[in-house]
Amino acid sequence: MFRAVLPALAVGVLAAACSGGGGGSGNDACGVTAQKEWVLATTGDWYYFDDLLPASVDLAQFPTAAELLDELTATAREQGKDRFFSFLTTRDEDSALLGEGEFIGFGLRTRTDPGPTVFVSEVFEQSPASEAGIDRGDEIVAVDTGSGFVATADLLASGDTISDVLGPAEIGLQRGLRLADPSASTREVSLTKRTVTIDPVPDDDGVRILPLAGTSGVGYISLRSYISTADEQLRAVFSDFRAQGIQYFIVDLRYNGGGLITTYELLGDLLGGARSTSDVMSRTLFNTRHSGSNVTRTFGAQAQSVAPVRIAFLTTEATASASELNINTIRPWVEVAIVGTDTFGKPVGQSAFDLAGCADRMRLVTFNTVNALDEGDFFGGLAPTMTFACAAVDTLTEEPGDPTEDLTAAALEWLSTGACGSVIDTGSARLEADASQAAATRFPRQRRPSAAQVWLPGVQ
Repeated sequence: MFRAVLPALAVGVLAAACSGGGGGSGNDACGVTAQKEWVLATTGDWYYFDDLLPASVDLAQFPTAAELLDELTATAREQGKDRFFSFLTTRDEDSALLGEGEFIGFGLRTRTDPGPTVFVSEVFEQSPASEAGIDRGDEIVAVDTGSGFVATADLLASGDTISDVLGPAEIGLQRGLRLADPSASTREVSLTKRTVTIDPVPDDDGVRILPLAGTSGVGYISLRSYISTADEQLRAVFSDFRAQGIQYFIVDLRYNGGGLITTYELLGDLLGGARSTSDVMSRTLFNTRHSGSNVTRTFGAQAQSVAPVRIAFLTTEATASASELNINTIRPWVEVAIVGTDTFGKPVGQSAFDLAGCADRMRLVTFNTVNALDEGDFFGGLAPTMTFACAAVDTLTEEPGDPTEDLTAAALEWLSTGACGSVIDTGSARLEADASQAAATRFPRQRRPSAAQVWLPGVQ
């Protein structure tokens, strides 16, 4: 998630690529030495977990600024507080995704299940993947990286992820995929990476009115990412929900890894039609050196705001950051449930710092966000904090939002009865498993992924 408090603020999901800055000899303003000095000074001043920073570091021991940042955040990472949430990227790549919804790729998301088997969980419209006829639920059984098809299981046996196999975010990069659909029919396609533009609320079935006895219907909305182009879509959707008198909602965040705080706040306002302007949505807290930047956000009525009776949020291990924040900050005020599997567990957010005159941008964890009850340390996922955490499986056999699809069906059951048919396991074994590891296994990314892989878990 992002907020315009410093150059910009963010709450996001995992690590991103180091830009190389201006390269050069290492002595120029954008070289490696300048990058490392900038990372050290900024982290020492703004890092939220400043008490966990090393007492001293020798810059000469670190070949790159990214490796230095990894060292500075190592203790917080070991404690599960900064699981590569602090990362280096470039201004252009970061802004293109969050501002315009653009990234370089094939235009699909993958999920890796035990086996390992790799499935397509989502396909973006007007992308190489959609044009090749790839569908949700297709299995990627083999990949051709240029020397013929090799079974996916063999490619992953060496420790690579499907993101490694499908290659970096480079325009023109090609891969062949051998796919098996749910009926076991196979086909082969060739894909070339190019710029893909995300539709934050999908035109095809991203918004529905689902029947529910005794109500005006259930307003279903799928939100893929918290990017600026989502704002007008959200306003239009909730305007229609309001006009139809909808009071029960399903907000589908199953693959949503976060994004702009301004979009999170807008969604909170749209769901907070019954709230007064004195009701607290959230409190944003910085380290003691910057406590003057702390801010309390109250609800602000919008012309499109609705007054929910119940809200079901659809979640998986990929649901993180701004997605979790919307759930955490509305639950003191409305009866809500998460439906699916437990969330990722990221209550902290990043500020964006730019190296002056250079391409480099650092996303650094600088704040924590809590709700009106001062609850916000859900590093193990939201499920243990929820009154209702309903278990359901994202089977990939039906489209999200279809009343027969497992997550949607379980949400409708809870909205109707106020009880979960099955409950998400929040026992000690589950908590020790670490939600972030589950997400990293099912929705893998490269060690230093593109900005898109940070904010869109499983994207390729």
